[in-house]
Amino acid sequence: MSFSTPFYKAARNSYAHVTAAFLIITVLTIPTFAVITVGTNTGAIPDGGTPNPNCGSPRDVLFNVVGASLPVSSLSVSFTGTHTHLGDLRVTLIAPDATQHLLFGYVHRTSLAHLGSRNDLNGTYTFSDFAANTFWGEANNGTGRVLPPGIYSTQESGPFTPVTPGPPLTSINAAFASVPDPNGIWTLRFEDCRSSDIGSVSAASLTFFGATSAGAIVSGRVNATNGRGAAGVRMTLTGGNLTEPIAVDTNTFGSFSFENVPAGQTYIITAESKGYTFENPVQVVTLDEDLTDLQFIAHATVRKR
Repeated sequence: MSFSTPFYKAARNSYAHVTAAFLIITVLTIPTFAVITVGTNTGAIPDGGTPNPNCGSPRDVLFNVVGASLPVSSLSVSFTGTHTHLGDLRVTLIAPDATQHLLFGYVHRTSLAHLGSRNDLNGTYTFSDFAANTFWGEANNGTGRVLPPGIYSTQESGPFTPVTPGPPLTSINAAFASVPDPNGIWTLRFEDCRSSDIGSVSAASLTFFGATSAGAIVSGRVNATNGRGAAGVRMTLTGGNLTEPIAVDTNTFGSFSFENVPAGQTYIITAESKGYTFENPVQVVTLDEDLTDLQFIAHATVRKR
């Protein structure tokens, strides 16, 4: 998926401007075609050396993937761990055919010799193309501050300026789209590239989401504040691999439906009307199966006399 798509713009804007009138909902269910593999060989991340940067021996967490089928529409990787001084680390996911993708590296370093972010890792961190937040955007240089656990997008490595929002976003899905067979040994490699600060990995998982062959349904209702459905609202679907927007109008009861929408992708649903304003005019969804309960709240526009 191109990073110029409306999804990435909406996600980045929602992160940078929290006062924007967007309600972003990630509906990411794990249906029967998801393959989840738990990592082995967790443990301490060997310390780096001097001069900075000088990476120590890697901690390679291994995933023996069995049962994943092509095409793989998306994947995510998670780890639970601790490490002082985030700016020391480089973490890379490696496929069985040796295809590599950097999750993050040298966060907030403005030069190779720079120390980077002094934040610590402590918790569970997930990496997915469908995340709005980034390590560079969330980190600062406060010593001992814990980078909030959560779901993050991947970015190019430092050094880079400016440190916020940091280097360009990258796509974990695009990086592995051409892997001939997702089954086999995947490696999540942790490298500590400066001396003194240490950490460890206690758990990790790798998840594949397979695409479904049939299209899914995206439907819901636009409700006015009086409890009745809002008729005639233009609902527009964009994102995913759509080459152009799909638009429908709500019926007398305020209901709308988009049929045969390709699953395994992320879409933006927008509500527009001259007769209404909306509490949540934009919703972003990750579609893995039929989604039939989207709700929009409409307020009738007050007409000036």
